[in-house]
Amino acid sequence: MTAAITTPAIRLNHLSFGRPQARILENINLQLEAGHFLGIVGPNGAGKSTLLHIICGLIEPDDGHIDLFGECLSRGSRKRLLSQLRFLPQRQEGMSGMPLRVRHVVAMGLDSAYGPLWQRAPHRNLIDQALERTGIMAYADTDFRALSGGQQQRVRLARALVAMPRILLLDEPAAALDAPAQAKLYKLLRQLCDELDMSIVMVEHDIAAISDYVDSVACLNRSIHHHALRGETIPEQVWHDMYGNHMHIVAHDAACIGCSSHGDGPHNNETHYGQNT
Repeated sequence: MTAAITTPAIRLNHLSFGRPQARILENINLQLEAGHFLGIVGPNGAGKSTLLHIICGLIEPDDGHIDLFGECLSRGSRKRLLSQLRFLPQRQEGMSGMPLRVRHVVAMGLDSAYGPLWQRAPHRNLIDQALERTGIMAYADTDFRALSGGQQQRVRLARALVAMPRILLLDEPAAALDAPAQAKLYKLLRQLCDELDMSIVMVEHDIAAISDYVDSVACLNRSIHHHALRGETIPEQVWHDMYGNHMHIVAHDAACIGCSSHGDGPHNNETHYGQNT
């Protein structure tokens, strides 16, 4: 029996951004299937946040193009395709002066968010489901301003999830969370991939923290230096190419993606989920 051919959720084709003399991103080629959880790591200023902004349509690339669900992201398809995508940025908008209950903040993630709050009652089940998934149902009627930074971050994640997107982009979502809360977040994201076939792209700094949950890790510094699937080792030279030769590599867990107690291990640049070509 011939295996069914699935359409990638995201395909980046020779994507570049910035002036030719000072590229922020250079010739990015990446393919992401439905249900795949990709972690992106790299130094500050590597273009990680810029790449997420391009995928979600906030920035236009200078070269190359983006396919979402097998269709080119263009002016004509933009609204329809991006309605199936949600983005949780690193820098959140200030809401300290807005007297909103948590439930109403989450409701902003629905397409009907522009309507009066009392007209959102038909979506109550979706809101409750998002609150339950993120573990904040107990705070549904609490003033958003009264929550801790970590709790507010979970509310923002619930707002991103309430519309049940097919693609979820996250820029360092665990930055305001302690270690146990981080683990719960990564576990939740893993469940969304496995149970809902959601495709997730997440920027994070700590490869060891995410390696138990993601399917692959892309090493980004202007270009993708390596894309490692689970079980692969990222060559030591890749880390030096991204961070400089002054760095010292210490493996905390030889079982994690990209980690190894030695600097040379099996690797394969040609993978099903992404390539640097």
